[in-house]
Amino acid sequence: MRRRIIGLATAVAVVTISVGVAFGAGSHEVKDVTASKGMVAAANRLAAEAGVEILKKGGNAVDAAVATGLALNVVEPNASGIGGGGFMVIRMADTGKVVALDYREEAPSEATKDMYSSEKAKADKISAYGPLAVGVPGTLAGYQMALDLYGTMTLAEVIEPAIRLAEQGVPLSPTTAGAVESHFGDLSKFTPEKDNPFLKDGLPLEAGSVVKQPKLAKAFRLIAKDGKNAFYNGPIGRSMVDNIRNQGGIMTMNDLQRYQPVLRLPSEGTYRDYRIYSMCPPSSGGITLVEILNILENFPLSDWGHNSPRTIHTMTEAFKMAFSDRGNFLGDPSFVNIPYGMLESKKYAKTLADRIDEDKAMQEVPKSDSSVDEHWSTTHVSVADVSGNIVSMTQTVNYFFGASMIDPEFGFVYNDEMDDFSSNPESVNAPEPGKRPLSSMSPTIVVDPQGRPFMALGTPGAWRIITSVAQIMTNVIDFDMTMDEAIEAPRFTCRAIGTKPDVLQLESRIPQSTLDVLKLRGHQIKVKDEFDLYFGGAQGICFDPDKSTLIGGADSRRDGDVVGY
Repeated sequence: MRRRIIGLATAVAVVTISVGVAFGAGSHEVKDVTASKGMVAAANRLAAEAGVEILKKGGNAVDAAVATGLALNVVEPNASGIGGGGFMVIRMADTGKVVALDYREEAPSEATKDMYSSEKAKADKISAYGPLAVGVPGTLAGYQMALDLYGTMTLAEVIEPAIRLAEQGVPLSPTTAGAVESHFGDLSKFTPEKDNPFLKDGLPLEAGSVVKQPKLAKAFRLIAKDGKNAFYNGPIGRSMVDNIRNQGGIMTMNDLQRYQPVLRLPSEGTYRDYRIYSMCPPSSGGITLVEILNILENFPLSDWGHNSPRTIHTMTEAFKMAFSDRGNFLGDPSFVNIPYGMLESKKYAKTLADRIDEDKAMQEVPKSDSSVDEHWSTTHVSVADVSGNIVSMTQTVNYFFGASMIDPEFGFVYNDEMDDFSSNPESVNAPEPGKRPLSSMSPTIVVDPQGRPFMALGTPGAWRIITSVAQIMTNVIDFDMTMDEAIEAPRFTCRAIGTKPDVLQLESRIPQSTLDVLKLRGHQIKVKDEFDLYFGGAQGICFDPDKSTLIGGADSRRDGDVVGY
């Protein structure tokens, strides 16, 4: 612990501004941002500023997180919004209690286990694009529950910055502009140009173009007036259902009306005496993260060196085994009997650690009956307030621009979360009415060995979320990095698909000499560009309790930003 505080103190000495920004996309320069009263780390500066605006008005971390999420719907609509869902992990300072709020999307009541199993369904990608891809959204219901239980402000108050951004217009970020261009064909297929504010004269807008979203502002004003009912039992929801059914979908108003977010106990564990709280099923993120860290706790990573061949090899083997268990056992806990005791057990993790051969990559892993396709979307927000309340929130519409459908009347993007179900009807993660698809989102809060807040962290990146969060945590705890150092450090990832390990994928900043050693140990290697969106875009906040200082980092792989005061 002593080494860790020295590292934080150094960061504070170097960065003395009280309000700052960490940004890049083109540079991995470390830009730790410090503050003493409150901080928001998000995927876009304007959204982070919206959250800090609420903090300065007296709102707490929960109020600010909701305000940030609503602003992200405007400035980063490709990744999240009221047409999607997500998870929130909350720690309230007065009690020290940590809760997990699940507002994951659900399958409509007409869903069936085999709806995506035919060769035609797979060829047409109906689980990923168009009306049959849309799950029942949970975001707005989740926000309302968070505010009701833990906030201090109303939904009408925290939505004000988002309304202003939608009406006045915002510059199109490089990431969103790239998402519009790469999904141009699917967006054009399912959303007419007149309903797509990101196209002009039949072409995608360029980065930096100012985009106004009056239809989305109209939706937000209705929500400010009537609350979540404007969506789940009002004109916003009716517009969505009508559009989906007119294009061949199965969602109904009853599906919206019966949707409820769920308050759950977080997945919990320890790593080198730091206590971890992360998202529980139906997200696989937290429980798989805990399993990975339980395995890694058996090895002296700090002695081996950061991203050394031995460290990468050992972490990769841990990833493979944890992902094998993920595929075998995890799903919606309302439908699946999950062996929590085993998966979170240090004794079980020790048996897995003992299987790792330090000289040879595993070529066969325990059988897994499901896998997850590559996704590119999702967003994360970390918030801390002056009272010590913390929110770690990850949410999504799944693919960039979700189902490639934008509501014709209210301008929000529909999710394609049904694609997170397995197409195999026999899978524990097959679609069923009211079922929530398995996720990898891993919003995480870490408490230090003395019981003090230590870190809030998360990232987008589909299944790579889990491996990225594990690496960032070990970067801080084992390798004494500051928050942004840990986020900017080169990443790698691997998983198990069925009984076979996937390719070990690494960012190009990892030296060739390391890659050569890994190849000799039997790893199949694929090198990715260092700014490839594949590895997500993490946002995190570290706490230095001795100096009452917040230290934030945001990922230059996307448009990440930190604002504090």
